[in-house]
Order: sequence, then C-alpha cells, then structure tokens
Amino acid sequence: MGGDMIRLKRSCVLASFSLVFLLVILSASAPAALGQTVTATLSGRIADTSGGSVAKAAVTISNTATGFSRTTQSSEAGEYTIPALPAGEYTVTADFAGFGKQTKSITLQVGQLASLDFALKPGAVAEKVEVEATSELAEPTRTQVSTVITERQIINLPVNGREFIDFALLSPAVAIGNTTSGSTDVIVEPVTKLSFAGQNIHYNFIAVDGADDISTASGIQRGTPPQESVQEFRVINTDYSAEFGRATAGIVNIITRSGTNNWHGTLYEYFRNNKMDAINLLEAQGSHVLRQNQFGAAIGGPIQKDKTFLYANYELQRRAESHFYNSFVLANINAINTVKTVAYGLPAEPDLSRVLATGDTDNGFVRLDHRFSEKHNFY
Repeated sequence: MGGDMIRLKRSCVLASFSLVFLLVILSASAPAALGQTVTATLSGRIADTSGGSVAKAAVTISNTATGFSRTTQSSEAGEYTIPALPAGEYTVTADFAGFGKQTKSITLQVGQLASLDFALKPGAVAEKVEVEATSELAEPTRTQVSTVITERQIINLPVNGREFIDFALLSPAVAIGNTTSGSTDVIVEPVTKLSFAGQNIHYNFIAVDGADDISTASGIQRGTPPQESVQEFRVINTDYSAEFGRATAGIVNIITRSGTNNWHGTLYEYFRNNKMDAINLLEAQGSHVLRQNQFGAAIGGPIQKDKTFLYANYELQRRAESHFYNSFVLANINAINTVKTVAYGLPAEPDLSRVLATGDTDNGFVRLDHRFSEKHNFY
C-alpha cells in the first residue's frame, strides 16, 4: 500500500512537471501575432532596377549580437514578411540567381512594423548597401501615436534615482499624474505614476517583456527591473491595436536586455549627497543631511554560442536623509524640549540633524534565452 502511494505521488509530480513544461513550450512558440508587442516585424518588396517584382528571392536577416537568423522567400509579387524579430541590430540580405546579392544593416525597435525594400541589379557582382543605424525605417502601416525610448537614451540621459520609467515623460501628452481617489489609496507603489492626456493613472497598461506589470492591488505598475537591465521601451499614447488590451489611457511596453555571443559586464555606482545638492530655501542652513548610493553589477554572455544566453543584474540603493525642519523649530528646540519634559513629562527631541529617514532597496534581474529553432525560442 505504501509503495503504491509513493508511485502515485511520483506520477502526479511527473504529470504536473510535464504540464508546466508543455505550457512553457506552447508559450514560447506562440503565433507571431501574439509576439508583436515585444518583437518587431520586417516586411518589404524585392524588385529589379526597372521596378519589376522578383519572386522567390531569398531574404535572410541575422542579429549581429546573437547570431539569430531567419530566412524567407519573396512572394510572386516580390513581397516578403519576417515577423517576431527581437529588437536589435541586424544585417538583411536579399539574393536571387542572376542578380547581385545586396546587404543592408538596420536597427529594429520594440513593436516596430518596419519596411525595407531592395532593388537588385542584374549580374553576379555583390553589392553592399549600408543603412545608418540611426536612421529610422519607414512604418507605412502604423496608425498609433508612439515614441521609442532607445537604449542610447536610457544610458546617456540623466534621471533621478535611476527610475528609467521617467523617460516616458519625454513623450507628448505624458505627465506625472495623481490618483483621483486622493488619500484613500492604501497601497503605494515606489514608481512614477504616469498620466496620459490627463487621464487617471489606473487606466494605463505597463508590460515587461510582454508580461503584465500592473498590480492587482494598487492598479498601477509594480516595481520595474533595474535600469541597467532595460534595453528599450515604447510609449504608446493612442490608437493602439487590440493585442495590447486592458488600457484606455496609455501603454508602456518595456523589453529587457539579453546575453550576446560575447561576454560583457559592468560595475557602476551613482551617488548624491548634501554637499552636492542645493538646499531648500525654507530649510534651516546646516540641518540637511543626504547620503544616497546606487551601485550594482551586470554580466551577460553565451552559455552556448548562437543558442543559449544569460544576462544577470543586481542593483542596490542605500539612502539616508534628514527630515525637513524650518529655522524656527531649530532656533527654539531647547524651549520646545523644556515644555515637553517639564510640562508634559515627554522625552526630549534628539539632535534633529541625526534623525535620518532611510530608503534602502535591493533589485535583481536574471534572464535566460534559448533558441530551439528559427521559429521556436524561449526566454
């Protein structure tokens, strides 16, 4: 009887594990339409120099960082589409017998519906056309109003507290918002609350790598990954498609970094203190104390080249700041302590400049990417 029970438990555990594994595989191989929120789609037309369509031309796109590649053929009308492409830098090659091979370098962004055409010249001489990475590809089918905050902006632009979501304020009609419920919110999330075109902060949708990042308790976004882990994000103001859902205000679509075919790591620290900060005009001189240190490390690289990649980041914040006191309180602190101790029998106030409010946080992020085939990927 005991042996039967043990075997039954093992069978249940194996069945549960198999079900979870199956769900992971199915989610990893979801249709391209479901992945457009965190990936890009490249389409275009292959033609000859006279403008005629080139059918069955081979179009190959390769990620310069990970070696990820996809190949497709143009249709009878010379058109091609390659969906579900992770954001990043690529080389795209168009090739057809009797025509010179043509290669272009491009950069795809999160949620982009990019268009790239080729005009092949007759002959066997290879031609290489370089497209500057800073030039944006045309998106003739896009109707939504959106802004992409790129990795370059996230790295180079200053932001207080390394709250990268603040960069969403660079988009039109986006501002810091307040809840309409006033002080009735019982849960306060440590994030910037965004308002799109003056709408309520609870009407937004925030996604990280396609996953819902909205707290069911507070109705706003949870804490986000460390800034060092973010590759880029798209801020969508209006006219977004049904694939996003849930939002009536705005959408912030965040994608994180992954490892590449080369190992890279960073060590960093950002600090602020009262010696470098300006003093509030209403605050007494000499009473302000601030110590803020944000530091961390990140590393990413291949576990198996062109197949499996790892990226990890750990960031810490150590912050201590004195409370705000005006000059009247500090000038009369002895009299205040006398009244408290003698008249009311209460303990005296301590040295106010030594009473510090702390805000210490630890934030970690780990991402594992694996490529099963051209059409099946897991992260």
